Amino acid sequence: MIEFLDPNRFYTNRQYLTQWFDVDTLCVTDNDFENVEHTKTLLSRHPNANRILDITHNPWIDDNLPFTLEPVLTNNFKFFYSPGSGTTFFPLFLWMYSLRNPLWWDTFCFDAGSAKTQGLMCLNNRPRLHRTQVWAEFNRRGIIDQCAFSFTEPVYHEKDQYSYPYPLNIAGEQVDLARNDIGVGHSVYRNHAVNLVTETDIDLTYISEKTCKPFVARQIPIIAGSAGINQFLSDIGLDMFSDVVPWATWDSEPDSSIRLQKIVDFTESWIRSGSMVTDYNRLLARIESNKKYFHSEEFRNRIMIQMSNLEPA
Repeated sequence: MIEFLDPNRFYTNRQYLTQWFDVDTLCVTDNDFENVEHTKTLLSRHPNANRILDITHNPWIDDNLPFTLEPVLTNNFKFFYSPGSGTTFFPLFLWMYSLRNPLWWDTFCFDAGSAKTQGLMCLNNRPRLHRTQVWAEFNRRGIIDQCAFSFTEPVYHEKDQYSYPYPLNIAGEQVDLARNDIGVGHSVYRNHAVNLVTETDIDLTYISEKTCKPFVARQIPIIAGSAGINQFLSDIGLDMFSDVVPWATWDSEPDSSIRLQKIVDFTESWIRSGSMVTDYNRLLARIESNKKYFHSEEFRNRIMIQMSNLEPA
């Protein structure tokens, strides 16, 4: 078993790390950042010399970690291009979902069919600022009723200047309080051709399970994420449908507000064209190829190249 610094705290299961590390490895996680001084004290007393820092589950500014520990496993895709000393790129969610492994979401499934009849969906758990900006823009432009849109967690954020109802749910959606994701088996995934993904963070280069879902669900993705996220997904071999979704016009934009505005502008134009489902059916062969590739060993070999360089246990 991989050992944790504080066994009395809750940790998501990371036993998959035994594929690359000895079973007696001490795993320090982003949870341990909450009380840095306490963590440093525990580390100084811990007898296990085999240690790793796993920050793949949440977005962190890798250049400003609260303490140094090597090796570092990160989900930050900038390290795909420029591996750092002691830092290994580990795209946890892409890898797990490629394998059809639900991680901690007990109810997750991995298919949604291709008989899509409706256009756009945009499901959100926590109402982060960039997500509520999209909601507000959709309302202002009069297109919110043409999108399956949701927030499931009734939390107010002081930085959020928008006024909207909490929670805002679609039929059959459940609040994610016990890490149970509705998964792509939900009817909204079965019915909708295009998935506007609002990533966990749009300023940090991070990939979560949200970006995996349109590929699993046989959908065309519009990714509202950090700068470069579409190029990264394209570079690892996924079809990002640049002939329909002009992501190159915003993907390298460093200003997240401008990037988000461009995404909303395009999405509105596509909604008003009334062609989403028609475009989907026209591109269905490529969508099927995307799903097949996403679940392939070829894809996993491509994204796990740095992990494959680690010494086996």
